[in-house]
Amino acid sequence: MPEVFSLGGYTVYFSALDIEHGVHVHVRQGHNLDLARFIITADGRALLSHNHGRLTKKTICQLQFVIEQNTDEILRLWINLFGDDIHFDR
Repeated sequence: MPEVFSLGGYTVYFSALDIEHGVHVHVRQGHNLDLARFIITADGRALLSHNHGRLTKKTICQLQFVIEQNTDEILRLWINLFGDDIHFDR
């Protein structure tokens, strides 16, 4: 599970098994995996795909903001992991 960054006790990461999906990131806290998932759009937005961890709206908004501020780095890391044949889900 390659880490992208950490924020306030949460870790944003990729799952190495997710190449068939468009660019997205997962959120974990400690050993609690896949608490939330954000889809990255072609225009750099981060859309909440699920919130299985029932994170608060405030936490979701904070994570979404930081993810959107770092989409260039997320895309660079995605390409390093999965190759440059990237696509975006809608």
